[in-house]
Amino acid sequence: MREFNSQIGDQPQIAKELKKILRLIKMKRKLLINISLLFLVLIMGCNQPIKQKETIVFNTSDESLHQYVVPTWYRDAKFGIFLHWGVGSQMAKCGWYSKWMYQQNDSVTGGVPDWAAGVYSYHIENYGHPSKIGFKDLCPTWKAEKWNPDELVTLFKRAGAKYVVPMANHHDNFDNWDSSHQPWNSMNMGPKRDIIGDWGKAIRKQGLYFGASSHAGRCWRHNQGAYSSDQIGPLAGVPYDGNLTKEDGVGAWWEGYDLTDLYGTKLKEGQKKPDSLFLDRWYRRTTELYDKYDLDLLYFDGLGYQLGETYRKVVAEFYNANQRKRGGNLKAVVNIKRPLDKKAVVDDFEKGAAKDIEEYPWQTDTPLSSWYYVKGSELKKPAPVIIDMLVDIVSKNGNLLLNVALKGDGTLDAEQTNELEKIGIWMDVNGEAIYGTRPWQIYGEGPTKTKEGHYKEFTKKDKPYTSEDIRFTTKDGVLYAIILNWPANGIVKIKSLANNSGLIHNSVKKVSLLGSETEVDWKRKNDGLEIRFPENKPCEYAFSLKIEF
Repeated sequence: MREFNSQIGDQPQIAKELKKILRLIKMKRKLLINISLLFLVLIMGCNQPIKQKETIVFNTSDESLHQYVVPTWYRDAKFGIFLHWGVGSQMAKCGWYSKWMYQQNDSVTGGVPDWAAGVYSYHIENYGHPSKIGFKDLCPTWKAEKWNPDELVTLFKRAGAKYVVPMANHHDNFDNWDSSHQPWNSMNMGPKRDIIGDWGKAIRKQGLYFGASSHAGRCWRHNQGAYSSDQIGPLAGVPYDGNLTKEDGVGAWWEGYDLTDLYGTKLKEGQKKPDSLFLDRWYRRTTELYDKYDLDLLYFDGLGYQLGETYRKVVAEFYNANQRKRGGNLKAVVNIKRPLDKKAVVDDFEKGAAKDIEEYPWQTDTPLSSWYYVKGSELKKPAPVIIDMLVDIVSKNGNLLLNVALKGDGTLDAEQTNELEKIGIWMDVNGEAIYGTRPWQIYGEGPTKTKEGHYKEFTKKDKPYTSEDIRFTTKDGVLYAIILNWPANGIVKIKSLANNSGLIHNSVKKVSLLGSETEVDWKRKNDGLEIRFPENKPCEYAFSLKIEF
């Protein structure tokens, strides 16, 4: 720079201008460098992994489990399919066959439930005496030879189900999967298939959520009858097959198997709780179940935390495992009947429901006919009853898990299939008022009230709902009013939406009937929102009004 100035020293004005230019160049260079550096920082920042929200590490304490939040997918789903299917289906007599086949008669046992009556006699007539042919001998007879999970799950999806929950094991203690901790399983005998694994593949192929039910929490005492004998008759005192040892199996089809693995350890006199051996094994079986098949949902057929701290441990660890596999997002659901704590799991009502809106999401599980397939079983809840139940349940913040009963060969009878198809047709029209909705300020109005609790549900024998029975749901600022019967006079009046009801303060702008192309006439009055229905029904039962503000 100094050399350059010396050459033009006799031209001061030119030199002055050149200095300005050089200063500007230097400033631009610095600016360009800074911009480049900033650009590099941004590029590097974009390449950094996005941090997930901090995961919750659950433990068995109430404080920890109370952090659980029911995932959105489950609250949106509303409707699932349950499947009681296993060895107990093969006999087509009673799903609790492994217990009642060892109960000789009412006078000896102190009474047998109606649904279990005659199982002992049936077994004698069809298979033989329990001292010779026990439940163990029935396990290989279940073949599932016509089972097509893809075909069945396609039907369930068509019916409107968003999640499917097949049974992993029942009280009979037989595992329907490739179990590492229970040799009495569907891979080793019977179907020779990984039933849960194959269900999972079919369920996920259809884009549905995958759950499994574990009923093995009762197995420590359920099959104790196998260790007894007849109390009366010519074979009184002859031990049933549970008294056989592993050594007795040498040369028999069950050689190498231990009957205590199936029937449970014989209880000591006065024993009222499972021992540590059972608890440890139940823990290992259940942990393998949810981990191996990456379940979205676990259903426990237990009352509260039936197995104490072990139950709580499994719940906490299931939540933790589910988060790890989903990038820190908890998507797991646990269903338990009569839970001690509704904040930690989803409360499940068996054949029953809530009478009002529940603070926490809950579920009803109920069968179309019987839990297991029973030949000649009556269809207790046809599609109209199920749909009314679903609407009532959803209006109160609940889900419905509907059980269908497959035959032992893996097929579903025509009667149950037809009812599922009817439900699907209704969902096609009214699903907007069900899926993804939340309870409104009140669940509904009308003369018909639901009895709260287990085993108090509606059946086809109950008095049907009327057109005055209305249930509400809401979504995206829209209110749905589902009318549970078609009005004989063509007019429905929703009293909760009267001008002076105090429940809504915005003006009603539009009322339409889902599935109908005919505009409905309506008027909001001091005694209710009055709607005149069109002549033609958009569906067969439960009619959904869409009310926009």
